[in-house]
Amino acid sequence: MTRSGISRGFAVTLWLAASAGILAQTGATYDPGAEVTVTGTIKHVVSFTAPDGSVGVHLDFTTPDGMLNVHVAPALYIGMQNFWFFADDQLEIVGVKSVVDGNKAFIVRTLKKDGKALNVRSADGKPAWTPASEGTDGCGVAHPALPRGTEL
Repeated sequence: MTRSGISRGFAVTLWLAASAGILAQTGATYDPGAEVTVTGTIKHVVSFTAPDGSVGVHLDFTTPDGMLNVHVAPALYIGMQNFWFFADDQLEIVGVKSVVDGNKAFIVRTLKKDGKALNVRSADGKPAWTPASEGTDGCGVAHPALPRGTEL
């Protein structure tokens, strides 16, 4: 076996180990006792596609205290509730601050926009949609960890 073959084998082994670590992650937990309300403006609406084709919606959200990485819900659930998001929308969000994969996150229970509310979790924190699993980070979709810089 040549050195390049050994190097490739080592690289593949590292890649497989990292992939297994991502797949083994558990979903974010929701503690209703830690709920807070934040207000601010959407800077970006970001979606992540899971291997099963479902899409999780996240918001880069500007508050007076800084940027939050907001984990909302599956896009299909949000659309079925006749709700949508755009950059520069003003929101009031009830949820919990959490750490997911070493990054700061905000897991949503309820959002209010223009007098209309979107409930994505019950009062005890259970998702309003029917997930196969809650996902790696609380957005409802099992996708690999994708830090974008707003979480830290």
